[in-house]
Amino acid sequence: MTTILVALGLLLTKVLLDGPVGRWDHALDRWFFVNREATLDSITQWGSRLGDTMAVVGIAAVAVLVLAIGRHWAHISFLVGALVIEVTTFVTTTFVIDRERPAVPHLDPGPPTSSYPSGHVAASIVLYVGLALIITSLVRSKLVRAVVWILAIALPIFVALSRLYRGMHHPTDVIGSVIGAFGCLAFAFLATRTGVAVAEANDRGASVDSGPQTLDGERPATAPAPAARARPGDIEVSP
Repeated sequence: MTTILVALGLLLTKVLLDGPVGRWDHALDRWFFVNREATLDSITQWGSRLGDTMAVVGIAAVAVLVLAIGRHWAHISFLVGALVIEVTTFVTTTFVIDRERPAVPHLDPGPPTSSYPSGHVAASIVLYVGLALIITSLVRSKLVRAVVWILAIALPIFVALSRLYRGMHHPTDVIGSVIGAFGCLAFAFLATRTGVAVAEANDRGASVDSGPQTLDGERPATAPAPAARARPGDIEVSP
């Protein structure tokens, strides 16, 4: 996943920024800046906070605690694994790809990392979509599932628009984050499914191998079944 994101970042910064893609990026950066107002400043501040480290870690910790109470270990592995992959992938990519943040006033303090990709957007997708997948697998209510998926889609969009509005990322940074985030979710999902399948196979093998054993660990020999006695009608008589 890191290789994919780094390759996309190099393509973007070394090739595409000098053409229509770069002009589109800068035009949207400027449009968000021109349309700033006090109300949107306050609203987008909350949107940006929904994807920051404290919010993501706090919500994930509560989710893990609830899942642990219900002994849903596979779901915990999926969520934690996806977040670990996301952090590793995006932190590595931001240090490899050197891209300046938009040339507009920033409304949030910028971390000493590259503008590409957006860690806020990626973390919000992994967290909220990951939680939606978990809740969908555990809850049968259609209403609850619908509400959960509406939030899982709306919250990352809110975070992405807030980061763009506040001048912290270019639109192509957000696109790269979306690709990377869903890749992290896919890798974590496949890894968890594989781990569960291996564990179930091991459990089945252990149950098949279990049985009465002698003191030295060997299974007792099975006594041969007694031969069936011949019935009178089964005996052939030669003339």
